[in-house]
Order: sequence, then structure tokens, then C-alpha cells
Amino acid sequence: MSKFNTKKTGFGFGFIAGKLTDNAGQYSDYELLRRVTLANLLFESDYYQSADDIMKQIEDLCYKVDGEKIIQLAIECRFEQKLRHTPLWLLILAHEIHGISVKEAIAKIANRPDMTIDLLQMLKVRNGSYKMSKPIKKGLAKAFDQYDEYQISKYKKTNMALSLIDVVNMVHPKPTDKNEKALKDLVANTLQPANTWETALSQGAGKKETFERMISEKSLGALAILRNLRNMTEAGLSKENISTAISQVRSHWLTPLNFLAAQRNASEYTEDIDRAMKNCFAGEKIKGKTILAIDVSGSMGQVTSSHSKFSRMDLAFAMAAAGSYIFEDLILVFTAGNDGERKGKHMIWNQGKGLRLFDSYRKIYTELGGGGIFTHQLCEWLKNQGYAQDTERLVVISDSQDIDAYYGSDKKPDTSPYKTSYIIDISTHTHGIKTGNWTAEINGWSDKVFHYIKALES
Repeated sequence: MSKFNTKKTGFGFGFIAGKLTDNAGQYSDYELLRRVTLANLLFESDYYQSADDIMKQIEDLCYKVDGEKIIQLAIECRFEQKLRHTPLWLLILAHEIHGISVKEAIAKIANRPDMTIDLLQMLKVRNGSYKMSKPIKKGLAKAFDQYDEYQISKYKKTNMALSLIDVVNMVHPKPTDKNEKALKDLVANTLQPANTWETALSQGAGKKETFERMISEKSLGALAILRNLRNMTEAGLSKENISTAISQVRSHWLTPLNFLAAQRNASEYTEDIDRAMKNCFAGEKIKGKTILAIDVSGSMGQVTSSHSKFSRMDLAFAMAAAGSYIFEDLILVFTAGNDGERKGKHMIWNQGKGLRLFDSYRKIYTELGGGGIFTHQLCEWLKNQGYAQDTERLVVISDSQDIDAYYGSDKKPDTSPYKTSYIIDISTHTHGIKTGNWTAEINGWSDKVFHYIKALES
């Protein structure tokens, strides 16, 4: 379980924040708020901004944005972008700044019991105490309506100062048929531990028998499976049993990076992990031919977080792996070049997609030179080589280090051959690429980038 971070340290991960380019780079206050909330993790710094600066931006913008819009953004943050802390912080600000009731929004967004603890911890960080208004108290109480015995048992203890018992004693949720016994046992301290692998091990069960039992019961969570592949191997589970566990991975809460982390820990199961990734991301495909261009320049090698082993290039490759299951007809391109000569170099990739892309990671980087991305030259090369013909859309994943754009305003990319075109900046810079030639400029990383494209084109 993630610990609530009040120290505001480290670097940030990125998520999706997009804008249309019809207004030549002009953002409304709401668009700016959406960008800064969806392109950063709350309480974490990024490469260019401290966590305090980011939080101040969010708060300042909340004064300029309608309270109902802030609530809708909070709902998007939670259920579309899978963020945990940011939507709760937005609700606190919407309520405090605009005086708007957030009871129903809290009850909806806090869909995990530990999120009620998170919200109270945030109130203490902001105001110095757990004192709360009636709408917040009623919202927290109503949130318990959706929790069952398993959830209440799983989250009854945390690493934070508060426990779930403390929350219940503060907000007094009304028991329902779903949770009456669990709430009673929680307060009486007689609630039985949840059926998790951690609980079984703490009670003396062996790793092998625990994993085998839960795999046969199909009671091991999707993320728990991906995170424990190495543990399963070391415990002596058969390859067949581990493959069976991976086949059970189905969850809309997972991100491409979850699958990459699993593949890094258990590369011998790459094919199984790849199939599981396809099961999670291959819904209704985005139709038509798509060119997906991945920047493999030197700056893409920068790690995304002081606590992470993954680079921006890892994120881009993971998105490309997911994209291979989302786009109906995909042409995959890698691009970099030579900064000194200001010359781009590009490569069409036909040697496997999905997570197998990482097998050729270093080969691709070395062959293309490792310089910055040259979007103008990339677009010209795609036209001259005939790839742009009859292609519906161009999607470029980069980190804003565009050498062509830096050295001359006349070096704008020609995106006219495509019905739609997108530049995706997976860094969390305050300002991304704004050349004005793209259908949309999107900041951050997430599989939701592709959902954004699909929704925009619909």
C-alpha cells in the first residue's frame, strides 16, 4: 500500500493532460488546471518544479475555475487516470474555496477504504487537525456504503497515524447489509484478516502452498500476481501454475508500466505477460492506419523518479507495447539523430511488437544516434518514403526536446497528410511543445492517451 507522503519529495511520474491547438497555444484556466493535475503526482516534485510549486499552481487555479468543474475533474482523475491522492485534494479545495458540497463526490471517489484515511490526513496537512465540515463528514460516512467485509478487513491497518477504526469513530457510517457485521467486528477488534497472500504468510503458511491455493481459487489480485512472479518462482511453483496465474490478470486499473515491471522481474514469462497485457488493453480498436513514432533520443534515458528504475524511454516503449493492441493497423517508427549535424535518423520497426520491443532497446538507440528528436525532418521522411500516404493519423511520443523547433520557427512539422496528428510529451514540463501544427498536444503518459485520441476523433 502506498504511504501518504507529507514530505513532498522526489520526482514526479506523468499522466495524460491534453489540449486542442485551435487557439495557437492559449490555455483556459480549466485547461491549465487539468494539465497540472493530470501531468503530476500530488506531493511529488518533477524535474523543473518543486512539489510546493505544483500544489500552489493547483490551488491558485482552483480559485479561477468553477467548483462543479473541479469536482468533475476530480472524478476524471480517479476513474479515468487512476490517480489516488489528487482527486481528494481537488475536492478539499473545491469545498474550501467555492463552498460547494462535496458529499456525493467523496462518497463516489473514495472507492477504497484507505482513501478515507488519505482525505483526513490531507485535512491535517492543510489545516493542522482532523476537523472536518459536515459535507466532508457525511461524504466519508457514505463512502462506507460501497465497502464489503473483504475491503474493510484488508485496509483496517495502515502505515499512517490514523487507522480505519479511527475513521469509523470520527464519521459514524450507517451500517448496511453489505458491511454491518464488518463494521461491528472492526470496532470490537474481532474482524478476521482478509484473504490476502500477506495475511496467509503472517499466519505461518508457506509461500508455495499460499500462492497455489490462491491461484486455484482465483483470489489473487491482478497487481499482486504481476508483482509476485519472482516470489512465485523462488517459492518453487511450476511454470504451468505461474502461467495460469498470469492468465488471470484482468483489470482496468493497471497501467502499461505494471506489465513492464513484471516483465523486468520475470523475463522468462514475457509471452504470458504480453498476452495478459493484450487482455487488459485490447478493447474496441482505433480504426484506420496509424503511425506511432517513438523518440529514442538521449534525454529520453532520464529516469522518471528518484525512486524509480524506469526511464522516459521505458514509458514510451511501454505505451508503444500497449498501442500495438489498441490501434487497428500500426506502423511503428523509432526516431532520433545527430544534434551536432542537426540531422534526424528514423527507422521503421517490423521485428515484433508488444513487450518484445524491449529485447531490441539498445540496438535501436545505438543505430539511431541518440540525439534529439527532429519532428520536421521526421514528417518529411515519412512523406518521402511513402508511409504518410493513406495514413489516418500520426502519433509522436517524445519529451519536448525538439531540435528542429529549437533552431528555427520555419522547421514546423508538416502534418497535413494526416486527418489527425498528436504530439505526446511524457515529461511533466510546465510547458510542452506548442508548434500549433498538431490536432492535439498531450502531456504525460498513460494508456488513456489512446482513449483520449479515440474520444477526440469520435
